[in-house]
Amino acid sequence: MRLYDNGFAYIEDEFELIERGIRLLLQHFESRETADESSLVLRGLVITPADIERTLEPDAAPWNEDEDPLRQFRSERLDAERHMQKRVAASLKAGTKLPLAELSERLDLSAWERRCVLLALAAEFDSRCESWFGYLNDDVTLRMPTVELALKLLADSAQQVQSARGFLGEGSKLRRYCLAQLDTASGQTRSSLRQLMKLDQRIISLLLETERMDSRLSGVASRTDEKEALEPLLVGAQLQRALLQAVRSCRDLETGQSGYFPVIQLTGPAGGGKKLHVKHVSHALGQPLLIIHGQRLPAAGEALREKLRLLVREAIITGAALAFENTDALWAEESQAAESFKAFRAALSEYAAEGKSPVVFWLNREAKRREQLPLPETAAMLDIALPYPAAVERLFVWKQAANGKLADDLQSELADKYKFTPGQIQGTMRQAFRLAAMRGGDVPHTGELAEASRTQVQTRLSELADKLTPVRGWDDLVLPDDSFAQLKEACARFRYGETVYGRWGFGRKLPYGRGLSMLFAGPPGTGKTMAAEVMAKELGIELYRIDLSRIVSKYIGETEKNLREMFAEAENSGSILFFDEADSLFGKRTEVKDSHDRYANMEAAYLLQRIEAFDGVSILATNLQQNMDEAFLRRMQVIVQFPFPDAEGRERIFRGLLPEEAPVDAELDLPFLAERIDVAGGHIKNIVLSAAFLAAGEGRPIGMVQMIRAAQQEFKKMGKIVVREQFEPYA
Repeated sequence: MRLYDNGFAYIEDEFELIERGIRLLLQHFESRETADESSLVLRGLVITPADIERTLEPDAAPWNEDEDPLRQFRSERLDAERHMQKRVAASLKAGTKLPLAELSERLDLSAWERRCVLLALAAEFDSRCESWFGYLNDDVTLRMPTVELALKLLADSAQQVQSARGFLGEGSKLRRYCLAQLDTASGQTRSSLRQLMKLDQRIISLLLETERMDSRLSGVASRTDEKEALEPLLVGAQLQRALLQAVRSCRDLETGQSGYFPVIQLTGPAGGGKKLHVKHVSHALGQPLLIIHGQRLPAAGEALREKLRLLVREAIITGAALAFENTDALWAEESQAAESFKAFRAALSEYAAEGKSPVVFWLNREAKRREQLPLPETAAMLDIALPYPAAVERLFVWKQAANGKLADDLQSELADKYKFTPGQIQGTMRQAFRLAAMRGGDVPHTGELAEASRTQVQTRLSELADKLTPVRGWDDLVLPDDSFAQLKEACARFRYGETVYGRWGFGRKLPYGRGLSMLFAGPPGTGKTMAAEVMAKELGIELYRIDLSRIVSKYIGETEKNLREMFAEAENSGSILFFDEADSLFGKRTEVKDSHDRYANMEAAYLLQRIEAFDGVSILATNLQQNMDEAFLRRMQVIVQFPFPDAEGRERIFRGLLPEEAPVDAELDLPFLAERIDVAGGHIKNIVLSAAFLAAGEGRPIGMVQMIRAAQQEFKKMGKIVVREQFEPYA
């Protein structure tokens, strides 16, 4: 048996049968026409008495077996179609793409319905058909097949004529999925027998293979074919197997048309590979995939319903799976939510009922409850979370993205340092190589990698906190040896967190509390903020100081909402959260005397839970450790004391604050100043800066006179009494 090489060859065979039937009808009509040439010329333009007379003849009935011009042909057509269907089955089994056969199978078209599609396609296939149809319809304005012509030409028996009219009625598959809107010439609807049968443009392009997807869906959806080469999955092989098993298990439960309808909700951070996973799943299932971009759909109304109709029709006629992303905006407006929800549910119900292998993926950052999604009752919903990859998986992705151009130890450091998704890692490397190329290099250095990593984090932390730019290092920090060592150990704790929790297995024993929470306690100006900056610079991550005015709200529940959003953004971006004056937020809970106390305690309790669950670095700074709630103190992994500096420490602070390029008087006695100016580092900073401005105004180098005058001004601000003898002999 000779197989079909392509879909066009199959359509040619089918159309040959259609053409034979049309020619037989044409011969029959011609044999009954008068020999009057003038009447032939005017056929279809005027109605003559002879035309009326013919309609009254007994053999002019819609179906007369004895006068049927196609009687012999109908039997031959059935035999030819049976032979063609065998060739079609063998060709499909061999892997040949036959759009007409696939459309017939997906819509469960009967032989008569398939003939209707071919008859409507005839004018697109051969321009001669327009003239034939005008002649056979006896109306030069009807240059497409009509229902009446289809019944005459395509039905096999009188009984089939009666049933066939239902196949062309409103709501039939042919009308819903294949044919264009009903013809309403000059605003007057024709009788049902004279309705034109014109194929929808998408069905034409599908059968003739002129477009991959309905052009009316351009911008709203994108298509991935089942045989299209895909980007490999670098991580998540186990998840991929789980997704496939979920779909197949759901389909195994199907019982006819009342079967289950698989809906899988994939949640996880941006760049985690949700779309890539569903592409691989649909590829393994042998189905195309339509990804619908929810943010580009109309919000509501007829425009939304029309787009959904086209989407569902596209999925049904191509056998595609559906994946929805970014749909939250559609239900943001309460006035439109109910309408759009209803439209979505109706569309998905139709897809579930009419699709051969329906499956829907819902791609969200955060999981939605079933009632929050417009799902039909037959939907069997499964939630699958796509977490951040483990350090070992991240290292593999870094190596793939770096393509052997980064050192192994640097790749390991990046994998441990940045809790990134595969998409973010690849984006970081692309941007880093661009930055390296801009300076004329081939390989990015650590600074370019750090800068590139920041471009991958879309954080809203700047709306809730102030970003601090670290510029000072360990040499600028003046602390006792034990406090200094604690800060160093805390940095190491963050740096080797993946080693301990991941590679050494401590993460299985400690499912939460894996972040680094620190408390900096000490008087004002002792270097707590500076220490946070130094740690951020050492670790190479961003530092945000929490602005309490943007967090705390007088409205019930708003504070918790702001805190939840802040912690979530910090986890996504890998930033350090720095709570200055932390006792105002993390203070001791009080006895409940009124509703204000109750909600204040609820806020504190929420903070307590969130700090413990936070996987990043959080630093709390307080001047009054005794005011902190004991539950918070117990959950602090590192508590660093920032004592008041002694004379030696104050001298180091003085020296550290004087830049090398600043003009300094040779007689400047820093040990004397450190001994006599008994203040914290923050006040010393003010004194040195004020002295520099005094010296600049006088056109002299920074000396003892300027330092003492600046110190006196600072003491007055502090409310301290300054005596002359305090600065003798320089006073």
